Amino acid sequence: WLNEAFATFMEMLAVDAWKPEWQRWTTFGVSRAAAMAVDGLHSTRPIEFPVLAPKDAEAMFDVLTYEKGASVLRMLEQYIGPEVFQQGVRDYLKTHAYGNADTGDLWVALGHAAKQPVPTVMNGWVFKPGYPMLAARLDQGQLVVAQQRFTYLSQSSNGTPTDHQQRWEIPIRIRIVSKGTTETRRVLLTDSETRIDLPNEFDSVLLNEGGHGFYRVRYTPDLLQRLVLHLPGPLEPIDRFNVLSDAWAATIAGYMPLADYLDLTAHFRGERDKNVWAILLDSFHTLNRIILPADRPQLEALVRDRVRPAVEVLGWTPAAIESELTKQLRADLIRAMGTMGNDPQIQARAGDLYAKHVRDGHGDQAALDPNLVPPIIAILAFTGDRQRYDEFFKKFHSASTPQEERRYLYSLAAFRPAPLIEETLTRTINGDIRTQDAPFMVSALLGSIYGRERAWEFVKENWDTMDRLFPKSGLRRMCGGITGLVTPELERDVHKFFEERKIDLGGKTLEQYLEQLHIGVTLREREKGTLKKYLDDFERSSTVLSLGT
Repeated sequence: WLNEAFATFMEMLAVDAWKPEWQRWTTFGVSRAAAMAVDGLHSTRPIEFPVLAPKDAEAMFDVLTYEKGASVLRMLEQYIGPEVFQQGVRDYLKTHAYGNADTGDLWVALGHAAKQPVPTVMNGWVFKPGYPMLAARLDQGQLVVAQQRFTYLSQSSNGTPTDHQQRWEIPIRIRIVSKGTTETRRVLLTDSETRIDLPNEFDSVLLNEGGHGFYRVRYTPDLLQRLVLHLPGPLEPIDRFNVLSDAWAATIAGYMPLADYLDLTAHFRGERDKNVWAILLDSFHTLNRIILPADRPQLEALVRDRVRPAVEVLGWTPAAIESELTKQLRADLIRAMGTMGNDPQIQARAGDLYAKHVRDGHGDQAALDPNLVPPIIAILAFTGDRQRYDEFFKKFHSASTPQEERRYLYSLAAFRPAPLIEETLTRTINGDIRTQDAPFMVSALLGSIYGRERAWEFVKENWDTMDRLFPKSGLRRMCGGITGLVTPELERDVHKFFEERKIDLGGKTLEQYLEQLHIGVTLREREKGTLKKYLDDFERSSTVLSLGT
């Protein structure tokens, strides 16, 4: 883990030093959140653990090794300071040059440099599974921070409850704003509950300043309101990302009411950071998976309400001077409006621009920002018919670059008509699609709200063929698509299939997929009434506002 995690850490560190405008550490927040999604499972594992079989070794190449590993290194670096961290790494390399070393040797070197008990602090992060959630509240003028292990479900699949007594030594950075002045404090939390003095008239308090800690924070409503009152400022993008990411995770786990989270999303209409929007759009995707089909038009209206203000500001054409991240954000938002938002105006504009793009030639970048080509193709696939499907399949085969080829290939999984879904599934095993790509196509269709039932039946019918044709790593990735089968009926059928077949994907891979599926089903069953009521109220308020206008 140390080899791969340190490489990931240095990849971010070096590029951030070279091109700070790329905001690599902010973008890494999305990768960290992906690792936290897996590490919030009962079926997670420690970063470092014994390997007993080849499949266990293969299963180690995951977000826990790379992203969680890099995250805990970054958390330590930010706590002891970059210069001290560098000195510790230098000492480690000199001491063990031309020799062998393990995790403990690095902690010792960093501990000597920092003059702090680094091994005691870090062993809990590397050799224990999971991570903490910090619950922040006010009590008699003090900030009270309590820690407990964060899990999405209250108990594991075998009925074992979450061990809320598990403790970490947590290096945190707290930003306190009071009367216009900002103070940052570094605190090492070691107890189940810690009290921290605050100024008498503070404006806001932010835990995990800089966003590098591998833990979640749950604020009481009054503390959260202080933070989001003036969004998008004065919080940095990474801090806004974490506030929203932690709130969404708390909602999935049942700690935060869904209605409160959806109200919170309204504060982000003015958001202009690509990574913060990644959390917003991901949460809408999840709701789109669990909502009843009859209620989907109301969710589409909510998505349009949240996304349209940013699209109207950004438009379809990049400004003369504009960052690459802004160009990417424009593409993400237009895709969301044209697919999840099902906006007819966006869809029509996408069709017009694509026709002009094809007519003028792909090399004419002045006519269409290259960043907009993928979302436009995705929108046209979402609204596409047989004629469009055949056109895109031909473009997949005649593509002049690997990028263009993959763009058209994966668009085939976005078509909604049942005959086209069936045709794409058939192509995954008849040789039309290469075997290294086919598992990902099947996974995409398993995650499609329009194709998931048929895709699952197809997997069951053709498992032996897929097992023979697909690379084992691809087959393992394909099975990740079962997390999109979020109905109680499909979940029961999934369990039955894997139990009867006695399928082993190595390590905890299958166990994690099944737990992620159960989290989705649990969210659906718990929140479907709340979601419907919220959307009904939103529709009524929007109608009243429209009539008033």
